[in-house]
Amino acid sequence: MNGHAVTNGEPVNGTSDHTIKNRQIKNGTALPNGWNGTFVNEKDPYALMRDCNANARLTAQHYLWRDLLGFLVHPSIPTAAVDLKVADVATGNGIWLHDLARDMPASVEFHGFDISLDQVVAKPWLPANIHMHTWDLFEQPPPEFVGYFDVVHVRLITVVVKHNDPRPVLANLTRILKPGGYLQWDEVDTIGCSVQSVPGVTAENLERLIAQLCGRDTWKSYLTQILGENGYADAVRHSYAYGLHMSRFWSDVYMATWKEFALKALKTPEESGRLERRAMEESVNGAAIMIPKLVWVARKL
Repeated sequence: MNGHAVTNGEPVNGTSDHTIKNRQIKNGTALPNGWNGTFVNEKDPYALMRDCNANARLTAQHYLWRDLLGFLVHPSIPTAAVDLKVADVATGNGIWLHDLARDMPASVEFHGFDISLDQVVAKPWLPANIHMHTWDLFEQPPPEFVGYFDVVHVRLITVVVKHNDPRPVLANLTRILKPGGYLQWDEVDTIGCSVQSVPGVTAENLERLIAQLCGRDTWKSYLTQILGENGYADAVRHSYAYGLHMSRFWSDVYMATWKEFALKALKTPEESGRLERRAMEESVNGAAIMIPKLVWVARKL
């Protein structure tokens, strides 16, 4: 699952001014303040990790999403304009933007937003039309981006939505969209998730593991209606399910996600270690986590 979005300000070498103020400085160099050697904003509530393993997971996850969906931007969203402006909110390591930019004209603007930019490529190495910014999704967007984007994409912010209510998040996503612009919101169906196994294989440990990761996010059942009640037209929800032949690839990504969550949030290393080993044995024997994917597309009035 991706990171989520952050505090206002243009990044400086991949960080915001606000973040730098929160760091200890030694010999003119900012020292890592994250528990795993990364730079983390003091307000960063991210439930997962930001290290190299987490980055690799995000990249693998992205390409599995693209393979399953068959698109980065839903075909119903117009993208032919040479001056198109695209935002990726909760950009994580920015892989969605980089992948999309490869097949788009250089005149198209791409902007990534997240609560931490520790996972993105160094600023001097970014393509000229890709820009990264820190922004707290629960705060007002930077004024220069209000009504700015033709397309706003957001993926996997389930853990960010508070009190089972996506409206505060939606309000700020809406603010950065142009009238007539399109929102694409991608999520996992945490209510429809399950564990499947070949005959004769038990999966009780994998069931326990996924129960710790999947919540009961009932707002996803009503998001289409919520979009229609909050300034959008033509809101449609699309559902995608992968087959058993792809299940091991997806299941390993979800086990990696759970491992990050267990290390950072559960803080029960011995118990979690045992659960991981037993669940992995079940995966090897033929059990897998199955989680459908959901994509909402809507046009701002």
